[in-house]
This record gives sequence, structure tokens and C-alpha cells, in this order.
Amino acid sequence: MKAVIYARYSSDNRSQFQKMIKEVSIILSTLLLLSFLIYTVVEFDFLVKEDVEFIAEVNRAAIYANILIIDVTTQIESEHLTTVTYSEGQSGVIFQKNDKKYYVLTALHGIPIDSSDMSLIILGYDQLKYEWGFNVGQTEYYSQFPRAILEYYDEAYDLAVISFYSENEYTVLPIASATPERNQAVAAMSNPHNYKRNNVTTGRIRSRNPVSFGDTAGRNQHNIIEHTARLSQGSSGGALINKNMEIAGINLGASEFFGEFLKGKAMPSDRILDFLADMDNQ
Repeated sequence: MKAVIYARYSSDNRSQFQKMIKEVSIILSTLLLLSFLIYTVVEFDFLVKEDVEFIAEVNRAAIYANILIIDVTTQIESEHLTTVTYSEGQSGVIFQKNDKKYYVLTALHGIPIDSSDMSLIILGYDQLKYEWGFNVGQTEYYSQFPRAILEYYDEAYDLAVISFYSENEYTVLPIASATPERNQAVAAMSNPHNYKRNNVTTGRIRSRNPVSFGDTAGRNQHNIIEHTARLSQGSSGGALINKNMEIAGINLGASEFFGEFLKGKAMPSDRILDFLADMDNQ
């Protein structure tokens, strides 16, 4: 009789213990999920609205320095057939001018430096990318725009300087002397493929210190800053602007989450100045 009662007592204890473990697991899982959601909302500014006044100021004072770079690829198929293709383009920003020659900062990884017939077309902020339905062909349309010259590049920075000549007047933006600090407001100015030209988004610097960012093979790891201004395909090479309308960084890419771009990655202004100093000393 005592053995039966003891067995039943032990069984009840195990059942209660298992129930308690299950409840604790549910509570811990819920707390972890809540912590993750709170971190995601805070860290990526999901609930923060775009800074309308900041965007308006960028559109007034900085957008005229925004450049679209189209890569032209020519392939000889046969003796009588040559194929010319035009990329969707990447972004760039004017930082210097010498008479009618403009100098543009952009991301190196979008420039086909290994191509023997590299050709880049420059479209200013007010010039449209070709669309089907225009009353001229693509080649004829793009022939009216200036071609770029590759002035300098360095894989250690993932940056390139290209230049072009134009009679048009474009804005030249200065480069900030100080690296943007955590929580500083910034605006990303670029030409994403799936949005309108001259797209401007706002956010904040999220990194306390430079973080490593590079290719998947791990060969090129760049010390960059992270921010929450939304980017998309085509934003690479575009400027990160501070509230003084200075170039605080050049966007190189972004972290992705379920196909969506989250934290933007930008080469900060202090390293851009180092890159340009290397260019002057070459």
C-alpha cells in the first residue's frame, strides 16, 4: 500500500515539474521574442517617420549633386552583329568642379574596372533614364549624354572617382571633416532602381564605432558606418548627407532581412578624405 501511494506521489511530482518547465519555457520564449521585436524596432527605426523638413532641405540644397551612372557593355556576337546593353545604373555625388569638369564619388564595386571596353554614361539629376516608349532608340538616346573618365580607385575603400565634362550647372557638395556620430541624423540621396530618381530617405547613424563590411569571400573588409536611412538596389555610390548639407559618407550596401534592406553601410567622411589624399599623392 505504501509503495502504491509513493509511486502515485512521484508521478504527480514529475507531472507538476514538467508542467512548470513548460510554462517557464513559454515565458522565456515570449520574453526573447519581445526583446527581439523591441530591439528591431529601436535599432532599425521601424516606427520613426521620415524627417520631412530634412528631406525638403536636401531637395533644395543638395539634390542637384546627385548623379546616375550607366554602365555600357558592348559585345561582338559575330562579324555582322554587335550587342550593346545598358545597366540599370548606380548612384554618385559631385564633390569637386574644375571649370566645366565635374568630379564624382561613387562605389567601386559597381564600376567594371576589369573590362577592356569600359564605358560609363553620366546623367545629371534632371536627366531621365531611358524608358521604352521614347521616340528614339536606346543607343541614340544615351549618345547625347557625357561619358565618364575613371580618375582613381582603391579597393581598400571600395571607392572610385570619375569625372565628366558638362556645360550644365550642377551643385558641388563639400565633404564633412568629422565622422558622423551615433544617433546623428543623416539622409541618403540616390537613384534606386525601384523608386523615382533623386530619392531621399532619412535615418540615424547606428554604429558606435566603425564596423567591418566586405565581400562574401572575405577578401575586402572595409571599416564602415551603419545607418537606418532606407536603401535599395541602385543606391550604391550615393551620398549620405548630414544636416549641414555635407557628404558624411558614400553608401556601399546594406544588411538584408527577408529580402528587405535594413541597416545601410557607408564609407565615412574621414576615410573618404584619406582616400582623396591618397589620390592626390599618387
